[in-house]
Amino acid sequence: MRALVVLFLVYAVVSNAQQPQQPTGPAPEAISFSGKPLVAKQADPKSVAMCDSVVAVIRSKADVTEEDYVDMGRAYVSISQFRKAIDIYSQGLSKFPNSYKLLRHRGHRYINLRQLDRAITDLNRAEKLIRNEGEVYEYDAAGKKGATYQHQIWYHIGLYHYLKKDYSASAEAFEKSRATSHAGGDMAGASDWLYNAYMRAGKVNKAKAVLKPFTLTFVIENKDYPYYRRLLLFNGEIKPEALVDKSKPIDQMTLLEMTKLYGLANWYRYKGDMTTAQELYKKILESKEWAGFAYAAAEIDAQP
Repeated sequence: MRALVVLFLVYAVVSNAQQPQQPTGPAPEAISFSGKPLVAKQADPKSVAMCDSVVAVIRSKADVTEEDYVDMGRAYVSISQFRKAIDIYSQGLSKFPNSYKLLRHRGHRYINLRQLDRAITDLNRAEKLIRNEGEVYEYDAAGKKGATYQHQIWYHIGLYHYLKKDYSASAEAFEKSRATSHAGGDMAGASDWLYNAYMRAGKVNKAKAVLKPFTLTFVIENKDYPYYRRLLLFNGEIKPEALVDKSKPIDQMTLLEMTKLYGLANWYRYKGDMTTAQELYKKILESKEWAGFAYAAAEIDAQP
């Protein structure tokens, strides 16, 4: 009998050793372009409670509107729950199948999750649906007017092509995004990516023309806006050290600083210093701010 017990214990140990290990920690929100798991940033309890409250209040309504689904998705995005946001937008689209608003937001979040094919399907459909509409503005959670849906749809189409390394198509989209800009920040954001797309497409003269408006006197609400600061660097208005301290540890950098760092990496690239550019791209990938577009672009640029 004792021999049978020993044999059973040996079998159990061997059997358990052969079982696949269960992953520890939170499941990844996404997988990077290089195959790295990307885990959502841990939101503070107060933010999570606020998100849950917003969603609960909206869910309690007798009739949940298209804008309600936008608001619920925004609440989940605020705590870095992009998959849940996408689920919300998908629920909304089952009720409002021709909502360019929900398609625009879902397409955006698919880019965050590196699901580019799904992103462009949504964004192209959104563009077709809004093509004959007048300007439609987005509003944030506080009711403040933002960019137009037209601007945002073309902006994210441009990002899709940029991440696919189709820089001519990216430039075409960002030209349209820039044409639908009103605020200085919108103009700077679209212009920065447009400049980079033209540079990578080898259209240097067109790239230089993009920079002309961006001087220290350019009218913009936030003078420290990363895209504006990047454009100032590209235009020779500021020195590299005035953009961002590249020696600062990446874990001490904010998302805005990391975004500036990507611009600095590109500045070195266009100067012909690929060694420094690659060092900075790889440094960005040590950040936890993987949802930022600069991080996603650095993933592509850091690849051999």
